[in-house]
Amino acid sequence: MYDVLRAQPLARADLPAPGTTEWRAFLRDLVHDALAILRMNNTSTRWGSLKGSVSLASIPSIEPKGTRLRGAHWHSRSSLHFPKDTGLPFEVFEDGLLKDHTPNEQAYIHAMEHAECLEELVPGLAAIWHMRYQTPWGTANRDFVELVLTLPLLPHELPYSHFHELAMLEALDSGAWPSTPDVPRAEPPALRSFMVVSVPIEHAPTPGYVRAYYAAVEGVREDLLGTRLGEVGVQWLMSTQTDAQGWIPQWVQEWAMPSQIAVDVPSFLAWVRAKRA
Repeated sequence: MYDVLRAQPLARADLPAPGTTEWRAFLRDLVHDALAILRMNNTSTRWGSLKGSVSLASIPSIEPKGTRLRGAHWHSRSSLHFPKDTGLPFEVFEDGLLKDHTPNEQAYIHAMEHAECLEELVPGLAAIWHMRYQTPWGTANRDFVELVLTLPLLPHELPYSHFHELAMLEALDSGAWPSTPDVPRAEPPALRSFMVVSVPIEHAPTPGYVRAYYAAVEGVREDLLGTRLGEVGVQWLMSTQTDAQGWIPQWVQEWAMPSQIAVDVPSFLAWVRAKRA
């Protein structure tokens, strides 16, 4: 079971104040959980993404037996994008997925009908968002209240590795990170990366919507380990655990999740290309 990153809402009162020792401890747990999930995702989906497809995997839940989240798996995807093929360098993913992350989602995730920032905790890095979604006919629309952290990571030769995690936690403990919403420049052989982490937060219900919960981590990194020797690709990883609540049986939502997360990749790429046209 992960300490913080799970589809169980946190009470707003339990969220530490930014800048405090408790906030740094919260970030420490969150970074540890998020990087562990990204590493598992990469292990499960690596081969498929190397072949040029959006690779999917469902990583079994490690929640205790008998709990609601025991059957809520971590649905994951990975895709690898080479700038020579796509015309989209790392900076395009940074602008679209790190900066203005949630407002941008509203532009390319067609089911998201509304996104509102309820509270900005750390400008450019941490905010609480309310998001409303239209769901397929026959099911009630869902809404979510999420703490969204957009975290530029320090450059490293092996992004998301245990060694990278240790470097990030040391920088966090010293107060050197996070300090800016921008991904730092990297000098070879270091590679750039960032991640976006979402944690559900308790909030008053919205009339006409069923409050659902999800935890998620998205990671984007420069990747030198692809099939093209010496060519730097961009790997986009995403993992989510969801509790739809309401009357939707858990087996139905688990069955539907892989296809739902897969469509975000072509939708994002089409949105980016339309903006650049």
